[in-house]
Amino acid sequence: MKPSIPWVAVAALGIALPITAQKPSPTRIPTLGETIDVRVVNVEAVVTTAAGERTHGLAAGDFRLLVDGKEVPVEYFAEIEEGRSAPVASGAPRAPVSAGEEVGRNYLVYADDSFSLASRRNHMLDLLERDLTLLRPADRMAILAFDGARLTVLSGWTGDREKLRDALAKARQRKALGGDMLSHQAALQADVNWVLDSADSLDSGDSVTRAGGPKVSEVQDILFYMSTRNSPEARTQLGKTTEAAASALRGFDTPPGRKVMLLLSGAWSTSVAPHLFAPLVEAANRLGYTVYPVNASQSDATEVTAFDQLARATGGRVVVPANDAVLSEVVADTGSYYWLGFTPTWKANDRQHRVTVEVRRAGFQVRARGGFSDLSPRTEAAMKAESVLLFGGTQDDRRLLVELGKPQKKSGAYEVPVTLGVPVEALALTPKGKGYLARVPLAVATEEPNGRQSNLSGPILQVTVAQLPKPGTYARFQTVVRLSDPNQRVIFTIHNAIDGKALWGEGQVMAAK
Repeated sequence: MKPSIPWVAVAALGIALPITAQKPSPTRIPTLGETIDVRVVNVEAVVTTAAGERTHGLAAGDFRLLVDGKEVPVEYFAEIEEGRSAPVASGAPRAPVSAGEEVGRNYLVYADDSFSLASRRNHMLDLLERDLTLLRPADRMAILAFDGARLTVLSGWTGDREKLRDALAKARQRKALGGDMLSHQAALQADVNWVLDSADSLDSGDSVTRAGGPKVSEVQDILFYMSTRNSPEARTQLGKTTEAAASALRGFDTPPGRKVMLLLSGAWSTSVAPHLFAPLVEAANRLGYTVYPVNASQSDATEVTAFDQLARATGGRVVVPANDAVLSEVVADTGSYYWLGFTPTWKANDRQHRVTVEVRRAGFQVRARGGFSDLSPRTEAAMKAESVLLFGGTQDDRRLLVELGKPQKKSGAYEVPVTLGVPVEALALTPKGKGYLARVPLAVATEEPNGRQSNLSGPILQVTVAQLPKPGTYARFQTVVRLSDPNQRVIFTIHNAIDGKALWGEGQVMAAK
């Protein structure tokens, strides 16, 4: 992703007349003071004994739910046993699902071809296909693949096993780049071997290896330094890989129910730079995904353990299919848990909050997501723009009218005039003086002809009107965007403060010939 590009001008032109192609909506135009954010944060908590056995029968009062270290009330509570809601005691917090109701699980299979070996990856995919019979009627699965540069949707959300089998077959035919990444790492190990060979035999009683040779301590220092090096190719690719996986979570639609990500990748990549997985962990916790990594490469026990630590930050764990079980392990692990919900005070400031779940009784261990994010309208709009670029957008939400002017080259960049039409029903007008004010955070994403994508830093569009406009009309905004390339597809999105959805529109910038 390129760095954010500044917008150079913003101006509101006022309220346009109804668009003839649009049928006026009977919806009343609300004001911002009438909207209340009541989104619930759900936390799935797996509780086990010290011996690792699942614990059943706990009540809401047995839990402490802490946000940033402060206890908050559990407003919603349910125990899920083998995919169904168990009865709860009278007087318990409100249950998010009825007793006996089946709770669907959404399995997002993400095949990271950039760090996988074809043989190992394909074996894992074979095991997944074998166990598709474990999917219940309410369950759904989607399959994505990443080749190191592009995301490909092999299957959208479906419970159709035949469609999933076809998608898994396509996944097995894709090229895997894990061998290339491993060869870069192997080249670094060859340097270590050269130092060892050049140092001669080290005698513990000598201060030097030989006359004029390096000291024992110097050799040890050199070896320590070399052992901490990482292949620059692998490091660069890991940055792309984890950001792509995070983008997939942010942009891909998800049906209701529990969200699970099966990450097929190479556990050895954690030795390259574990902190580079931070975007994936943050996106998973933000959206409520539990991550289950599956080692699809040649990785040792230490690397697999590091993979497990990353997974547990989202409430998941690494899948080690000792008995050729991949999906069955995840199905078993996600089938029984406690569902705790609470409604935070939303401030829309993009702040990340730490979540901790504890059992008041001694002797129990809890595995749950580690946090959530308080997304701003600008960030939610940016996520929608990213989603449209990666996966396309639904036509129902394509409600922004976009007009692009001719790009003009100025100071090494291209300035493109933009006129946007925004449905007034999406504005959430705020009373101001004798009129009303609307502030609309705008997010923009671009795609160059070579497929390179960028997220741009959009402005806050603003308009003031004397009285509430009629439904079916559009607010018209004007701005200018600076682009490095005059030939780009541009996606515009805004966050609808009324219903929480994001609206989008697009245009194609073309350089004059």
